[in-house]
Amino acid sequence: MPKNQLFKIIPNEKIIQSILDCFGLSDLNDTRFFTKKNMLDSNTIHKLNELSEELKSFYLPCKSKIYLYNLNEKKSITILRQFIKLYNFKCIGIEKSIQGKKEMTYRLLKIDKEQLSPKSQQKREYIISFDI
Repeated sequence: MPKNQLFKIIPNEKIIQSILDCFGLSDLNDTRFFTKKNMLDSNTIHKLNELSEELKSFYLPCKSKIYLYNLNEKKSITILRQFIKLYNFKCIGIEKSIQGKKEMTYRLLKIDKEQLSPKSQQKREYIISFDI
């Protein structure tokens, strides 16, 4: 029985750390920025290809065919996002100008579920004023 829409087994911290190592990140709390150029320099796609058999054991078979074949930078970031989401982390992308070229820079952030919930317990007061 699948655990969610992507995974048949919930990924453990060991596989998460292996994926982070592919990106050159030390752990989930590592807040360094990285770009697709950094990914090429650290050989991320090759490292993820080496991990693909182990990653297949976590994904549902139909999803592994989509995400683990013909890996590129975009798919590798998607894989990272999918795995860290289970541990309440998010990989955000911000467009920055680096040496005159626009590039996406990525960074890991811890998400606080209470902030994202629209049904928070806080009572909010609103004031609407109309200027004439």
